Amino acid sequence: MTYRLSQIKAVLAAVKKQGISMQKKLFFYFASLICGFLAVVIIILNFAGILNPTNKTFQRLLSAQSEVSLSYIKHNTAKLSANAVSFSQKLSTDIKKTLQINAMSFDDLGNNPTALKAVQSNTYNTVYTYMQLTPASGAFYYLNTTTKPEKGSYSGIYLKFKNLSTENTINTDISMYHGISSVARENKISLNSTWTLETEKGLFREIDEMMEQKNMKTAQEGVMTSLYQLPRTWEHAFFVCAPIVNDKKEIIGVCGFEINSLYFKYIYKNSVSDTEHMVLTVFDETDDSYSGIISEYTAASIISAEGNFKYVPNTPFDLFRINDEKYIGKTQNFSVGESNHYSAVMLPYSYYRYSKYKTQLLIFVIFLLITAAAIICCSVLSRRYINPIINDIEGLKQGTINKQNLRIPEIVDLLDFLEQNDRDYEQKLSSLEEQKRLAEQEAARIQSELDRIIDKRKKELSDDGVNHFMQNLITLTPREKDVFNLYLEGYSGKEIAEKLGFTNNTLKFHNKNIYSKLGVTSRKELMQYAVILKQRNRNE
Repeated sequence: MTYRLSQIKAVLAAVKKQGISMQKKLFFYFASLICGFLAVVIIILNFAGILNPTNKTFQRLLSAQSEVSLSYIKHNTAKLSANAVSFSQKLSTDIKKTLQINAMSFDDLGNNPTALKAVQSNTYNTVYTYMQLTPASGAFYYLNTTTKPEKGSYSGIYLKFKNLSTENTINTDISMYHGISSVARENKISLNSTWTLETEKGLFREIDEMMEQKNMKTAQEGVMTSLYQLPRTWEHAFFVCAPIVNDKKEIIGVCGFEINSLYFKYIYKNSVSDTEHMVLTVFDETDDSYSGIISEYTAASIISAEGNFKYVPNTPFDLFRINDEKYIGKTQNFSVGESNHYSAVMLPYSYYRYSKYKTQLLIFVIFLLITAAAIICCSVLSRRYINPIINDIEGLKQGTINKQNLRIPEIVDLLDFLEQNDRDYEQKLSSLEEQKRLAEQEAARIQSELDRIIDKRKKELSDDGVNHFMQNLITLTPREKDVFNLYLEGYSGKEIAEKLGFTNNTLKFHNKNIYSKLGVTSRKELMQYAVILKQRNRNE
């Protein structure tokens, strides 16, 4: 039992020398296991997007809102396009009747203010009516004729709503932007502060292209123009317009509706969610640059081709930059007739980043709480499993507990193992002591026999010969001493020659010298004297 306790103490001492207790080791083991498991879970959850819900949330939000807004835009532009086509047909009828009443052709309108006055007077109510029926900020038509051919302009009527404060334009005042002033006075409307009689050619690319077609090559339908700044105003607008054709399918003019930046805000403010930071934009690409209208939550702004608007398609979000502000968003294409455009819903990048950091902070706090809970659990578990072991060992050391009262089966097994080692050790020790005794007896017998043989050799050899042998050992050369010593160690002549690198003749030469100097005639006699020499040295 004492030996067993000493072994246990030795184990505990070895553990202490390492500087880390069993309890700490178990704690670190549990902690490492839990941390490793948490790391794997975090990696899996991160790849699944669960630990980064911000991106998923914003993807779903922007995708859903993009679909809603695009549907709203398509609905409005389809209505504008259909009304533009109907508007075109009604104007074509009105112009035809006016020309018939006055017995004129369309070509007679050129440089004829009186005839153009008659056309505008008879078409005014049509423009006014369609302006009231259509969700737009203005209505217009231009004819491919003019009273000032030298300036290159279009004649027609352009009416605009004044002081817009809502998308509902009922009972809103109207002003004339282009047209004959007497027609405005007849209908009791004011002239716009930037009024001109006609509009110059070259201001609106899509309208010019329609005018230049001359004949309808395809089915008549409306198209949406790019964003333009209205001449002599601060306003920006795009138009949904359609060609005006005569009975010969010849294009004689263009009509349509205006959607300015302010009206864009009002009409599309309900197309985005109640997220206050969400904005909607409609824009076009021209010569690798973009321009359009953005409806912010505070005001309507213009995004222009002068470099203040950047659009980069990306994943998972499209990226935008408007002046110094960055946005993320979702972009989709839509068409109005043969014209293609972009619609995008966007969120400020600062709002996205704040939401993301807020989510990450929450996840980090949760992770810290889980880690703290894991550390506490590891500490409790390590104490629970190690303390009983320590208590049992201390009880064994102090003798207050025996094996039958131990609570840890592994310690009982260890004690059984050590007891068996004790028994095996005692058996081996007894066996070794017996072998030692027998060996000592055999050594004594051998020594007695050796003494007997030496005495016999002494009797066979003369004292003079022994003395001569002893005295002449000093006469041997170093090489002869090497040969002599190897003979004493029991080497054969062949082995000595190999060990010292001698030939047989060299070895014979050295043997002859040794025999001569020591007064012996054979190797046998040499070894007899050598035995006497060893015995004498041992006795001394």
